[in-house]
Amino acid sequence: MNFEQLDLPVTFGDCFLEHHAGSIIADSHYALVELVANCWDAGADRVNIEWLKDGSNYLAVEDNGSGMTYEEFIQRWTQLNYNRLKHQGVNVEFPPESPKRKRIAFGRNGVGRHAMFCFANKYFVETKKGGQYHVFRVERSFQDRPFNLILEDKGNTNENGTKIYTEAERNASELSPTQISELIGSRFVADPDFNIYVNQNHISLEDISHLCEIYSVSIPELGEVKVHRFDSKKTGRTSKQSGIAWWVNRRLVGEPSWEGHDGSLLDARTTTGKRFTYVIEADQLLGDIKPDWSGFYSSPNVHKIHRNVSDFVKNDLRLLMSDIRSDRKREALQANKDKIRRLPLLSQKQISEFLEEIQILCPTMQLRDLDNSVQVLAKLEKVRSGYALVEKLSGLEPYDLEQLERILHEWSVTDAKKVLDELRYRLDLIKQLDSLVESHAADELHDLQPLFERGLWIFGPEFESISFTSNRTLATVVKKFFGEANLEHPSKRPDFVVLPDSSIGLYACDDFNENHEVSGFKSIVIVELKRGGFTITDEEKNQAAKYARELRRSGKVNKNTKIVCYVLGTNINSLDEGVATDGETIIHPRTYNTVLRQAHARTFNLLRKIESVQEPELNPDRELQEVLGSDQGNFFSSDVSPYQISMEEQGVSNM
Repeated sequence: MNFEQLDLPVTFGDCFLEHHAGSIIADSHYALVELVANCWDAGADRVNIEWLKDGSNYLAVEDNGSGMTYEEFIQRWTQLNYNRLKHQGVNVEFPPESPKRKRIAFGRNGVGRHAMFCFANKYFVETKKGGQYHVFRVERSFQDRPFNLILEDKGNTNENGTKIYTEAERNASELSPTQISELIGSRFVADPDFNIYVNQNHISLEDISHLCEIYSVSIPELGEVKVHRFDSKKTGRTSKQSGIAWWVNRRLVGEPSWEGHDGSLLDARTTTGKRFTYVIEADQLLGDIKPDWSGFYSSPNVHKIHRNVSDFVKNDLRLLMSDIRSDRKREALQANKDKIRRLPLLSQKQISEFLEEIQILCPTMQLRDLDNSVQVLAKLEKVRSGYALVEKLSGLEPYDLEQLERILHEWSVTDAKKVLDELRYRLDLIKQLDSLVESHAADELHDLQPLFERGLWIFGPEFESISFTSNRTLATVVKKFFGEANLEHPSKRPDFVVLPDSSIGLYACDDFNENHEVSGFKSIVIVELKRGGFTITDEEKNQAAKYARELRRSGKVNKNTKIVCYVLGTNINSLDEGVATDGETIIHPRTYNTVLRQAHARTFNLLRKIESVQEPELNPDRELQEVLGSDQGNFFSSDVSPYQISMEEQGVSNM
């Protein structure tokens, strides 16, 4: 087969530059930072920014850097994805009259030169080098090319530098001169020799001192070292100006970096690494600087100050990154949730503490490595907990071993675990109720109703064998009785009725006919929870009876359906303590204290007995509790109760 090469032109769409340059021509903040970064890369030590001065639309960024010849401009502006490292290297080229020193360039792929397109579709470049100057017009285009280059002027000069300017058409008004000073100053504060002016006003360290926190670090025998911490807030694209910058007599020594006295303090590629800059004023080290100011000589004073400052920065970052560590810790726990929840509580706690400590010791550790570490540790803890069982058995007294043998003779381990899981589930429920029932907050009522949904067994043995579920249809009937204006957050749980001072839950179990088909409701339980401090009177009991009558009138309930109402509050009026009846409806007023005592009695007061003999509870771990929920801190086992899982699978508990 013969192949024919087609000579077809490749064209550019009108949105090519938006996709190519991204935020640089879409966000005025990024665009301006890139324009100043180009001045840095040109070896400038002075940058003049003119910004909408005297009400005009004129924008200009001018530097006294090395500038470009005609050939250099054409090469760099006509080549998309220009490779700066290949053509110019990583180090900055300084103009002939400028003192030579090491400066690492920002630029990599030449995208930053499009930044002025953020403000207009046309801009001008005036650049001077080698005794000549050239003025180019750069215009947006599409189809055969993304932009056009036109030589506007040329001539002779004895200066160096580049000026990029335009008449703004968009985005420029988003930034005021003050905002520009703060934005640019916080980005380029690390090098005091890089002077920036905005509308003839110099940006100094004092001008942006409100953007930083200032601390003093006391160095034994050497005095105080001043530390400025800058937070750029909106992360830049590179990290060249982030890290620890050492100043001596207001001059930069070496390059900013995150290197501490015992290794890297942060990964400069991370969001946090790009965000913070620490400026250290250590004039005590003037006699320890290398001649080219590229760094310090090794000396006792340098080591002492470096060590103390590194420790300060490490501790400061530890506090600043606490939220980030917490999020990463939570992600690692979530990824290994199934493994961790089957471990003993002590093992869970140790894994959680490990995640905190390893991030402090290794702040550059990636999330993937953190996840892998948790997996390995969980396996080790699982093996260790098996040996722990043998150790516990070896420590039992003969009488205890005899009792354990009897238990295992009469019960299988699985049966014993089912019983203990059910007991643990009920004891946990009591404990949660105990912490909420006396609260005056409406939100706590939202939390209480789902607990009673799972705890109807508290009211008596008749609720043990009958399956009651929360019913949205019945709740809708009661909502209509009040009218929508009286309800709070009615959509949060549509199967509950939430009033300003109470919460109403309606739970129903199905009735079946002789063909074993559902034929309505056999029983309905109405639980009205009054806010903490509320006293129940006949008025509340009559109100509950009205709910029941409203349900019967709605046609949703058979006339023979049994309806039981429980009205719960902190107190009951002494004249209104009795049970009331209204046909097939029974109304029980109860205090929360009575309900809790009843719950303890129905679980043989095991909770109090266990609390009196069990070991002190471990300090709660916030992230571990969030990931494992109520599993963490339970009495018998860290496994989830089978009963609880079945309830959740049915959609009964929507907590």
